[in-house]
Amino acid sequence: MAKKVYDTNWASSEEVNDILALLQRHAISHYETPKGAFGLSMGAIWVEDDSDYDTARQIIEEYDKARALRVRQQYESAPQGTGLVATLLNVRRLIAERPHEALLYVVIVAGLIAIHWWFFKALTG
Repeated sequence: MAKKVYDTNWASSEEVNDILALLQRHAISHYETPKGAFGLSMGAIWVEDDSDYDTARQIIEEYDKARALRVRQQYESAPQGTGLVATLLNVRRLIAERPHEALLYVVIVAGLIAIHWWFFKALTG
């Protein structure tokens, strides 16, 4: 019976691809269930054989530790910015990693602007 070995809902595509490659390199039979467009359904990586679960978890935990160290070093070596530049970089990363979610935010903001405009027009006649 298959067992869920990794939750991909909040993982970047780079991270998911790395883990899939690691499992394939170690000859662990697995499959991936995709996450939904807005992150509502459960995306995950599953191992097909229960006996591979512990090995897969160990491989993923080692990968996570190495990735956390690498990302922390990149963060500490990068120039720290606040304000508009940092915000634009975060928006760019959101669009690149989760375009459906970014589009949802744009639609929500446009809807709020339209509602405010409509109320303003109604009040001013």
